[in-house]
Amino acid sequence: MRKFLLVGSLLAVSVSATANDAIKYTCKMGNAERVIEVAYTSTDKPVPCTVNYTKGGNAQTLWSYESTEGQCEAKAAEFAEKQSGWGFSCTAESNGNATEAATSAQ
Repeated sequence: MRKFLLVGSLLAVSVSATANDAIKYTCKMGNAERVIEVAYTSTDKPVPCTVNYTKGGNAQTLWSYESTEGQCEAKAAEFAEKQSGWGFSCTAESNGNATEAATSAQ
């Protein structure tokens, strides 16, 4: 079931990625919240991009790509799935709107 939700989320998010809207996964478990976000340098190109991760108020860049289109989106989705495996419930957002549940602990 998680894989189905993740694939659906990737399809929904990939449509907005072409317009370079920010892609963001918010993962929650109890009071803990973690954010995985794809940031684009340009509004009209999908690269360069970075995958940023915020945990406990501390932000860091996990990955950055200069020329491989789609890699940031794939890494962010993969990491959201990993968070789900750790018990977090993650939702995908694009341009500030939740598109659908990306992953959920089951």
